[in-house]
Formats: sequence, structure tokens, C-alpha cells
Amino acid sequence: MEIKIAIVQDVDKLIPVLIELRPHRTPEQLREMMISQINDGFKIVFAGNDTEAFAVAGFRTLDMLFSGKTLYVDDLVTHSNHRKKGYAGMLMKWMIQYAKENGYEHFSLDSGHQRKDAHRLYLNHGLDITAHHFGKDVKDL
Repeated sequence: MEIKIAIVQDVDKLIPVLIELRPHRTPEQLREMMISQINDGFKIVFAGNDTEAFAVAGFRTLDMLFSGKTLYVDDLVTHSNHRKKGYAGMLMKWMIQYAKENGYEHFSLDSGHQRKDAHRLYLNHGLDITAHHFGKDVKDL
């Protein structure tokens, strides 16, 4: 199966997948945010067919003092109807290869502590657990 880089016209078929990972967002919010982020250089890749996305990953480029040019994965999710078929692994391999081919120094992502299956995937693709992530909504500080 081919991995495709999403364009604005693909956004509507990505929403049913992404809303499983981001249920606090409405479809309208996701659409607006994805279009804005794609226009700002955010990359979304997906496995699927002409009408449906099975798995989606979103990433951006960060330039950080500690890691240099970093491919940072914001989102990686497989639709519940398509899990355990290797799609997330395909997206991971694609992004890692993209990082290698495009001069990145570091590959990074954060993952909720409860996402054990995701952690297994990341470890199986050679990633290490290197830090704890701390954060809070500003309105709650």
C-alpha cells in the first residue's frame, strides 16, 4: 500500500481517523486546524484508498538546540476498523525514511502513558523512552 502526503483536498477523509485520537475536537475544528497547519508546512501522511484513510500521521519540523533539525510526530492513529493490519508501522517506517532522506538529526514524539500498544510500536521501530513530558492548559495555570 502506498503512503500518501495529504493535501487540503484529502482533509475530509482524514477526519474520521483523527477524531479517534482527538475526540475533544469537533470535525469542523479538525478540518479548520488541519487546513491551517498544512498551509503552514505541517505534513500529514496516510495509508488508505481513494475514499478512505485507514491510518494517519501528522508531523512537523522543529529546530531545537538539544536535538537540531527534528521530525516531531504530533499524531499517529489507525482507525478502529483497520487496527492490527500494520498500517501504523508502515507510517512509522515512512516517516523515519523521510527523516533520513531529508537531513533530520532527530526523530521525536510524545505518547500518553496509557497507550501501551503505541509504545510497543515505537520501541519496535528503534525509538527510546528519553524523557517525561510536562504540560497543562494555560487557562488552568
